[in-house]
Amino acid sequence: MDSCMNFGLNSMMTCISLDYQKSYHPPISIDLLSACDFSSDGKVLASAGFGRKPLICYMDTCDCITTSQSHSAPISEVRFQPGTNIFATSSSDKAVKLWDSNKPGTVLFDLAGHNGVVKSLDFHPFEGLLCSSDSFDVIEVWDLIQGVRMKNFIAGGQQIRFQPVSGKFLAVAKGNTITILDIQTWNVQNRFQGHNKEIFSMCWDAKGQKIASVTEDCARVWSIAVCGQCLHEYQSNGKRFQSIIFHPRYPNALVIGGFQNMELWIPETGQVYHIHAHTNATITGLAACPQNEFIASCSSDCTVKIWK
Repeated sequence: MDSCMNFGLNSMMTCISLDYQKSYHPPISIDLLSACDFSSDGKVLASAGFGRKPLICYMDTCDCITTSQSHSAPISEVRFQPGTNIFATSSSDKAVKLWDSNKPGTVLFDLAGHNGVVKSLDFHPFEGLLCSSDSFDVIEVWDLIQGVRMKNFIAGGQQIRFQPVSGKFLAVAKGNTITILDIQTWNVQNRFQGHNKEIFSMCWDAKGQKIASVTEDCARVWSIAVCGQCLHEYQSNGKRFQSIIFHPRYPNALVIGGFQNMELWIPETGQVYHIHAHTNATITGLAACPQNEFIASCSSDCTVKIWK
């Protein structure tokens, strides 16, 4: 598939393409994949879902394996620790597990402490911290160097994301609102409000200055610099959005996943390009890697696809 679109960026015509590269199918039966993430160097892609075992795909060799051990319930999210081969998974079994993609035989660490379903997690960009959020809105803060829980508090939601580069803020999506927490004090610094429905997915831009969020019916871009102002909005018009990520090469472009299709959206111009990505399936998760400019999409048909 060779898809190309032209957009006016900085008064120049730039060609942005998403070419289909490869599909990965789990070697075991999985009903649905719910999340995926690249390692920082782009050499490994981890994904997970109802199969309870993470799926590890190696970009250089195109090999695809699952871990030997598993969660006891579906996996909700998978995230790599920046600059390492370590990734973490959260699950409905109330556990957080850490894995080494180079040694997929066993779990590195089990982080126990949640009393509810663990919905989301994320690593700090450079400190040895991991935050996880559960169905009781409890956020656990883990010290990965000591392997202990530092603290917990009620401020969680369905998804959490550390600000890239500085790691100063933690964004928490709960219901139709995004709350920005200062990680030094864990106090609320800002709130982004305006969505009418539950936020399914959110992401920071590479510089940590903007956040993109998506609900079933709407995608928005917010600014940290101007007190949480909504900069741009794009209505789905019935297409049922599910996931969102910033394009790894073009910082002003966003990739939105929904039922069957991915959309490339340029907020500054309002232009949109549609790509048929997964037949009869919803794109449940997206990941992007600036290092190799790959984009990964995982879906309800238990397929992971790589795009560039």
